[in-house]
Amino acid sequence: PPHALAVAAGREEAMAFAGDEDLLSPAVSEALAPVAHMEQEWDISKLEKRIRTYFRNGAKGLEFGSKPWSELVEEYADKVFASIFQALSDRHWLSHADFLLVMDAGVKETFPANVLNGVPPHIFERAVLNANDRAFEEQRYLPLLWETIQAVLQGPKIRKKAYEAFEEGRKKSAGCTGDEAGSPIATFLQAWIHNTIGHLTVSSNGMPDSIMDPPTCSHLFHALIGHGALPLPLVAEQGMPPPGWPFIDQVIGQAFAQAGCGMPYFMKGGAKGKGKGKAGGGCCGRGAGGKAGGKASFGGAADATNGNGATKRARGGGAAGVGADTKRPRVDGGKGKGGGAVVKGNPHCIQQEDCVGMSDTELVQHVDGDTAGDVYCAACWAVFADADPSLTAQPYATPA
Repeated sequence: PPHALAVAAGREEAMAFAGDEDLLSPAVSEALAPVAHMEQEWDISKLEKRIRTYFRNGAKGLEFGSKPWSELVEEYADKVFASIFQALSDRHWLSHADFLLVMDAGVKETFPANVLNGVPPHIFERAVLNANDRAFEEQRYLPLLWETIQAVLQGPKIRKKAYEAFEEGRKKSAGCTGDEAGSPIATFLQAWIHNTIGHLTVSSNGMPDSIMDPPTCSHLFHALIGHGALPLPLVAEQGMPPPGWPFIDQVIGQAFAQAGCGMPYFMKGGAKGKGKGKAGGGCCGRGAGGKAGGKASFGGAADATNGNGATKRARGGGAAGVGADTKRPRVDGGKGKGGGAVVKGNPHCIQQEDCVGMSDTELVQHVDGDTAGDVYCAACWAVFADADPSLTAQPYATPA
């Protein structure tokens, strides 16, 4: 169903800022109604009271006289969800609750009227939506991150550095959901990996593998994804990527290579070289997979949310909620150049089961001087060429 905020968008009276009116009580009741049966400790009246308190206290300490209203909305969302997750992070229903209407009501009720006067309703609505989704996702992710790091890594210093890197890396990647890497999920993962390893590189004085090696990093990313660390709105739209997706290992190898740790540890075949670049912050949709022949989508696009706060982000296709079908994707309507099905992995690529291209991705052959080497699909070659620009290749005709 359309999001409640979108339904209300056309009602001018709903967008009038509230003043002293109690907007939070009905909004909280509506938000908790679908999940109230999952709460085991508090009755509904106590739960509603606590949630109202978190949203009303969120405005305390905000610098209303010195900051733009949009920045204040972001800070308000951070404070509210930090309080909620600190108190209720053990509640399984929390990831299924949609607090967008409550966030909307909380801002209108607790912000001074003069702060929001003159803000166009659609601008206000978009700012609240963005702040709500971002802050909720950041707070939802942190307990998952800490539990996963505790299970995978040893030693307090290593855990602390890894936690900071994975927290900052995901935060910087929040807006990286375009198609640069072949699909929104691929682009987000690529940015998250590069930003995380970039942070590790800085905190380790250029030696991220002194904190964790590529296989350990790969294990940690796969574990986080399996535990639900991908943004819920993105998963609701795209579905989950395949378990153990080789694309993740490819990008991790590329990021370590750019940090000066050598070529990817999983690389097969004769291409040689060493990455000389340094992984930096703010990476959003770089190199790997960006030249692939198709655009991956996992389970189709969704027309509704299953989790927190997304308005309709549908791109068309069948519904796919959290935990959707994780079979290998078909691309561009499932037809290749010859009319057959397009599937993950080019059978002629030397990377074999680790290939990040598609069955119809064009092929290139590594060239070392006058010697022709192994054959790669263009998507896999882009990973290695980005890590070491000195590598050369020539077009390769697909065998008949």
